[in-house]
Amino acid sequence: MKPYSALYYVKENKGRALLIAAMFFLTTLLLPGGNFIRSNYYYWEGIIEFTERVVEVEASVNDEDFKDFYAAVDKLTNDPDITVMLHSGYGEPSIDWTCTMGFTMGGYGTRFNSVEDIRETFRIVGYHGDFGNLRNGSLVVSKAMANNKGLKLGDIVDENMGLAGTYTLDGLIDEDTYAVFYVEEYPKEVLTRAHVLSETLSYSELKDRVMNACKGTQCKIQKSWRDDLNAQFEPINLIFYLALMLLSLVLSVSVNSVISGHYHKRMYEFGIYRAIGRTKRDVRRKVAAEIVITDVVSVVFGLGFVELLTFMLNELYYKPGGRYLPYWSEIGVVGLIVSNICVLIPTILLRGRAMCKADVTEF
Repeated sequence: MKPYSALYYVKENKGRALLIAAMFFLTTLLLPGGNFIRSNYYYWEGIIEFTERVVEVEASVNDEDFKDFYAAVDKLTNDPDITVMLHSGYGEPSIDWTCTMGFTMGGYGTRFNSVEDIRETFRIVGYHGDFGNLRNGSLVVSKAMANNKGLKLGDIVDENMGLAGTYTLDGLIDEDTYAVFYVEEYPKEVLTRAHVLSETLSYSELKDRVMNACKGTQCKIQKSWRDDLNAQFEPINLIFYLALMLLSLVLSVSVNSVISGHYHKRMYEFGIYRAIGRTKRDVRRKVAAEIVITDVVSVVFGLGFVELLTFMLNELYYKPGGRYLPYWSEIGVVGLIVSNICVLIPTILLRGRAMCKADVTEF
């Protein structure tokens, strides 16, 4: 290994390299920071997936004798690719839960008019669990939500948890979803809603067929929650990005301050390089290589530390309480990359420029 190589210097000056690496390591903490923010969305993913498998149609109060509603239902029922479950639909209270960030959230509950309907829906949607004890008056939630609320099979859930009546928790879904499902039989004339599902159609295809069947009627179609939730989370994401830029600026100044003193002591060394014929480009490359090597090592170890920490938090703290901290998220990865670039690029440019000015005749 040649003495001029960047790796040689890093290897022979481990103490100084570790100090610089520790500064770059701080940029990896933007990943769990972004994951922590994104964890709010995790609780709604199951709800979004459900609302994109089950389209809910409701009669309008202005639909006299519900003629429009039943006309649309007849069209959908005659479609061989579609399953229609009458008198089931959105509109029931949900149960609030405590998210990873520690505050209360909640918002989706849907009712089924029969045990057969809820079992068939779970089969089509892909929910697994023991649903053999379901009956009229049953409540079904996921195991994660039950842990979040401290519930177990057989518990009575009522108005104290925000419900409109009294139900028995008779089924637990294996998949993580924070929706609340009821089995409650109503007379046919009381509730004019329907669940519309398909085993073969995509959500967009199913939605198009429902809209065509309801075209020219006064029926209401419940849309996916995706767009609404994205809009609600935009302010939180914006706050994170503003904090990211501020933190990146602070880290950039801090890293440059530490590295500036480190490279200032090497001015004589770089003066010699220039005296023996090394070009400014060579010097810049050496400085960039040293900093990049240190950064890569710190980021790799940083990511390992972050993922290990996330695993321990999930297994020992979050999951037992029905919560979850994502290992990766788009906003977390963006935060890591942006922060690292904002620190790395100015450091390389400033230190490389400074070392190019080294002149052995000044010493």
